[in-house]
Amino acid sequence: MARAATWGVAICLVAAGRSAGAQEGAAVGAQVGYSRADLTGNNAELVRSRQGAITGVYLHLPVRGFASLRPELNFSLRGGRTVARITGSETIADIDIELAYLELPLLARVTLTRGRFRPAAFAGPSTGIQIGCDFLIIVPTDSVRVTCGQDELTGVRKLDFGWVAGAAVEMHLPRTTLALQGRYSSGFRSVLETVDLRNRGMAVLFGLTF
Repeated sequence: MARAATWGVAICLVAAGRSAGAQEGAAVGAQVGYSRADLTGNNAELVRSRQGAITGVYLHLPVRGFASLRPELNFSLRGGRTVARITGSETIADIDIELAYLELPLLARVTLTRGRFRPAAFAGPSTGIQIGCDFLIIVPTDSVRVTCGQDELTGVRKLDFGWVAGAAVEMHLPRTTLALQGRYSSGFRSVLETVDLRNRGMAVLFGLTF
C-alpha cells in the first residue's frame, strides 16, 4: 500500500512538472485595452489627444530562461485634433484626424521566472499599416468630413514605423497567464507627406495567454 502511494505521488509530480513546463513553452494570447493617442512633431504645437481602444493577438515565444519574443497583431486608433489656417483665407479651422492601423510590433521581453506574480519589461520596433483615415474639418459656419480612398484626400502615408516599450505584471496560473501592462509608443516619421506630425500614444492593456 505504501509503495502504491509512493508511485502515485511520483506520477503526480511528473505530471505537474510537465504541466508547468508546458506553461513555459510557446503559447498564444489575446489582449484588449484603452489607448490615448496624439500627434507630435514640428507642426504639432496645438494638437490635442484622442481616446480609443486597442485590441490584438500575439505569440509568446520563449528564447532562454527569462527572455522571450512576442510578435503581435493589433488594431488601434490614432490621430488627434489640431487647428490650422485654411489656405487662401484668414479662417482658422479645427481639424480632427482619425487614423486606424493594423500594427505589428516585435517585442523582446524580460520576465522573472519565479513566483505566481512576475514583473516583465519589453521593447521593440513596430510597423503600422494604415487601413482607414477620416479628417473632420470644422469652421465657424460649417463642417466637412473627408475620407481616404473616397475623397480627394492625398498625402496620408500608408505605412508607419515606430517603437514600443512598456512594463507588465503577470499572474501565472496552472493553465493560463493573466497580465496587466502599460505601454508607450512613438512613430519615427510623419503620417502626412507635407507636414511633420508623428503618431504617439499610451495604452493600458489586459492580456490572456493560453
